[in-house]
Amino acid sequence: MDPKLAELGNFLAERRAEVTPQQVGLPGGAARRVPGLRREEVAMLAGIGVSWYAWIEQGRAKNVSPEILGAIAGVLRLDEAQQQYALRLAGYAGAGRPQSCADDELPLLLRIVDGFLPNPAYVLNPYWDVMVANSSATRLLGLAGERPNYLEALFLDPAARERLPDWERDAAAAVAAFRVQSGDMLTDARLAALVRGLAERSPVFASLWARHLVAESGGETQSVRHPDLGELEFTRVSMCVGGRPGVQVILLTPQYDTAELTELWASQAPVGPAPVPSAPARSAPVPSAPVQPVPVRSPSVPSAPVQPAPVRSAPVRTIPVRPASVRPAHV
Repeated sequence: MDPKLAELGNFLAERRAEVTPQQVGLPGGAARRVPGLRREEVAMLAGIGVSWYAWIEQGRAKNVSPEILGAIAGVLRLDEAQQQYALRLAGYAGAGRPQSCADDELPLLLRIVDGFLPNPAYVLNPYWDVMVANSSATRLLGLAGERPNYLEALFLDPAARERLPDWERDAAAAVAAFRVQSGDMLTDARLAALVRGLAERSPVFASLWARHLVAESGGETQSVRHPDLGELEFTRVSMCVGGRPGVQVILLTPQYDTAELTELWASQAPVGPAPVPSAPARSAPVPSAPVQPVPVRSPSVPSAPVQPAPVRSAPVRTIPVRPASVRPAHV
């Protein structure tokens, strides 16, 4: 069976389960054994035979025309990204087989992401390996190591849930975008190994992948939690690299006050700007320390009454000298 046609059938079946009879003008009726529409209802509304539509969902229908796919898309209420995905699986509007960049192209990509500093930026290949990332992306998103995989960092790193306040939403969006971009790689052995490994180690990824979600990437808001700066809001923009299908540059543009915080943070040490205001507070007591021991070690006049020095003072010794005044008194 053609992997693309099998994926097309699974994709349409999942979308069919999300549409209720009421949404397409059909009566709800009694309780149904399966959610969403029945196959015969989709076929009737799309104006095609029931057997033909069943073959499409089973991955056995070849040469499905764009017109039929358009009619099915209308019934299943597919958005633009979902329609384009279905057309690509059926052999239309192909974007070309994804291909990564050569190693000698990495310096140029690194200059691109570094030019976006102090804002985070990184580059993903068709498998969503992080090819290059600037220092802000590495520190904020935890993209450390030798060419880490973005999906593995998102689903397998326990710190990702703490780092991303909207982790559930971000995870679903990432899987939907990755499925769109991997639609032309369904026979790729490395892609299959990546998906299989993620599904085995992350039940959340396995559930999302089984739903055949599809969505374009870019333009959405992404929140990042920083231990010193709090929650930062970015607009995530994805741009394709010309001549390299599947390679994308991800730019995180700060929103509102995040821009000023990010610029300040990027200019500081990795620990963040928190120690900066606390430094003067620590150094302030330094000049006052010598003030306390000064009276102890100095023979200044104000300190004389406090110290035992007055015991040895001259006035105290002359008090008992009474002979000059006592003897003349007896004569």
